[in-house]
Amino acid sequence: MAFKLFPKDKRLIQEQIDANLKWRQKKQPQLSEFPSCGSVFKKIEGIGAGRLIEKAGLKGVKIGGAQVSEKHANYLVNLGNATAEDVRALIRFIQERVQKETGHLLEPEIGFIGEF
Repeated sequence: MAFKLFPKDKRLIQEQIDANLKWRQKKQPQLSEFPSCGSVFKKIEGIGAGRLIEKAGLKGVKIGGAQVSEKHANYLVNLGNATAEDVRALIRFIQERVQKETGHLLEPEIGFIGEF
């Protein structure tokens, strides 16, 4: 597989960036307020992970600087000082609580680099 780049007018590139950001803010408004790693867990049997997390009462829960988004429970946001360990600990906590409350084990759809 090759990776190729092609020159393009700066104005057109900026227009595409702006359009992408506008789409992202419309479709994923939770990302406009705080940085996020996006959707964290996979759906289970057609059930959105956010619904299971919300059902377990975890919206707004924080560990360190990482928080379950108040707007969409399947998004974790960085309140400004989150570490990778904060995020990993919050993911584990969510998995344990959701499994206890609903019987479903959430599987992350994000990747991890390094050791925790």
